[in-house]
Amino acid sequence: MRAFLLCTLLSTAAFAPSAMAEGIFGSGNTLDPAFCKQHTVRQTVVYIDDSILVAGNTEWARTIYAKLRATLTPGERTTLVELSPTTGGSTEMWSGCWPAYTPAQSARLASETHIFSANPLNSIGEQQGYFFHDFGVAAQKIEQKAARPASAVMIDPASPPSKSVLRTLVSDGARYAHTRETVRAILYSDLAENSDLGSVFKPLPAAPVDYGAQLGTYLRRSVFYVFGLGSDMHGQGALQDTTRHFWDNALRSMNATVASFGSDLGVPNILPVREAAYDVTLQDAGQTLPGHLSLLADADGTLVDSWIGITRLRNATLNGVYRCNGPADALNCMLNATSSGGVVTMSPSENVHLAGRDGQSLKGHIGVPGSNVNLALTANPATD
Repeated sequence: MRAFLLCTLLSTAAFAPSAMAEGIFGSGNTLDPAFCKQHTVRQTVVYIDDSILVAGNTEWARTIYAKLRATLTPGERTTLVELSPTTGGSTEMWSGCWPAYTPAQSARLASETHIFSANPLNSIGEQQGYFFHDFGVAAQKIEQKAARPASAVMIDPASPPSKSVLRTLVSDGARYAHTRETVRAILYSDLAENSDLGSVFKPLPAAPVDYGAQLGTYLRRSVFYVFGLGSDMHGQGALQDTTRHFWDNALRSMNATVASFGSDLGVPNILPVREAAYDVTLQDAGQTLPGHLSLLADADGTLVDSWIGITRLRNATLNGVYRCNGPADALNCMLNATSSGGVVTMSPSENVHLAGRDGQSLKGHIGVPGSNVNLALTANPATD
């Protein structure tokens, strides 16, 4: 009953009755791989820490399902990965592409006449049902194998078990080395690192550890959303703060950016429709430092999963707006954003302002409001 619950949780919400019968009981209908051929602006990887799964508790699955359904873009590749911190390994359980069309594609398909085949728009509901059914089956396998009674999952901070979430992420590092898209990483974990690499249960070292250099792995072009912190620990408070500090440094040192940490999943319900990538140069005390700027924005220009990184400095996510207005052949673009952490300083946030012609250089600055830190920044359309 417990295993069946998870599967039906993720499939019945998406299927019409006839499609559910066909998809679950095997008529041969499957998720169409053609959606993977669409140009996409992002990919999503969902990590499930198998050490924190409690038998009978599938709220984590409901949470992920709701966010994916609200925020996946047409053709976006979605991958489910099981993390096993007690062994330090990871296993890819499933991967598929979200069945949907852009507004322009939908309008074109609606205007076409289909004589010998059904209009693809008619099968979108079924296809999305297959997507979540297949995702649910893979999630069910993790839950069946790993879920334990709550008493067995709970951690006593005075005597924590050996776990290395860091090694599990590093074991999936090739994903980040071989992509040119932004990787949205949804991570369900307590992040209870307790290994030879470091521990959130001990005082943090005075000098932050450079895990990117130590492990030789960089999670480039990634934006992490972490939830599940404190779900399996006796006592929290200061321990959660230590965990955040440990992981903020660890992920930054591996060139990842962090959008949210917490007990709840902080993925915003924003659907990106516009993308822009820039190679940036920063002028600082006579030095020219290179970097990268990746922007995703919805129809109103609101940023999501956007970030900036400067070589030899730091990476940070960006919140704000990116808008381009004017005639199609002379769009003027403007970025007004705030970083989620210091890039050129140790401040908790910095302002980034850029403006210029679409497809050409944007010029502006990055700095800290109310201070004398205001460094020149230039962004040119990315060449990779």
